[in-house]
Order: sequence, then C-alpha cells, then structure tokens
Amino acid sequence: MITKESGLKIETITEGRGEHPNIGDTVMIHYILYLGDGVSSSNYDYGDHSYIDELVDSTYEEPFAHPIKIIIGSETPKDGLYTEGNSIKGIDEALLEMKLGSKSRLLIPSELAYGVEGGSSFHTFHGYRTPPNRRLDMIIEVIEIKETKDPATQRNERTPLGAYP
Repeated sequence: MITKESGLKIETITEGRGEHPNIGDTVMIHYILYLGDGVSSSNYDYGDHSYIDELVDSTYEEPFAHPIKIIIGSETPKDGLYTEGNSIKGIDEALLEMKLGSKSRLLIPSELAYGVEGGSSFHTFHGYRTPPNRRLDMIIEVIEIKETKDPATQRNERTPLGAYP
C-alpha cells in the first residue's frame, strides 16, 4: 500500500490501461465501501451503548447494482445536499492516478472524506451517515472515463440521482 503526501493510502488490485482521467472528467466507478459501525442510528443498542452492525455498501449488489458517476473536482458543498456526480477529495485524488479498468483499495483519511463534522445521509455519495472523523475503507473500479472539456456544462447535464445512462 502506497501512502500519498495527503495521507491517502492506495493499493493497486488490478492495473488498468489507457489514459488517466483529469479534473472535470466524468468517471463511472463501482465501489465496495466498508462503512463500519456508527452509520445508522437504527443499528444502535442503547442498552450496551454501541452499534450492532458494521455496514458494507456495494454498487455491485442490488438494489443499486450499477456504477455511479463521479465528476472529478465536484464536491458536495458544505451543508449542501449530495448531487449525482459529487465526490470527495480522497476519491478524486485516487482517480487521477487510475486508468480504465483499474481496481484499487483506498484508505481515505477523514480530512479527505467528511472530516471532523462527518456527513449526513443527504450529504454523502453513498447515502449513509458518516460519523465525524471517520476514515473510509473502500475498493473502487474504474468502469468508464468520459472526457469533458467544460466541467460547468457537464454539471448542467446530470441525470437524476440513481439513474444510470
């Protein structure tokens, strides 16, 4: 596993081919995200004061068995609602080094994810609560890279949340 200057850790599982995406490009990715405990208040045991389950989210499985769209450099605004294509700094940094077909494991420090405040289920790309200071452990696979010359135009052409063209 390689540790970048930012603190992002990347382990290549499968080396891809072709060009790397650039800032503003749309990248379709599959992911497996190990969210861990504390992501859903419905899984909290108030008697033991602990979370019951560790949650794993995957775009390989139903009900959302399709890749998601990430627009590199398009973060959800602070206190804003997630919009399809929004990303986080840790995913963006990794994608800029990956090629089509690449698959990598990422350990994203909290400051490159949702930071000291965490993220509500309406703020995150995965749709679950992310507790404060939570590191993200995930595997991402680059399925498609769509080059975009004008990121502002691309943001206006987004499809509804959950729709896959």
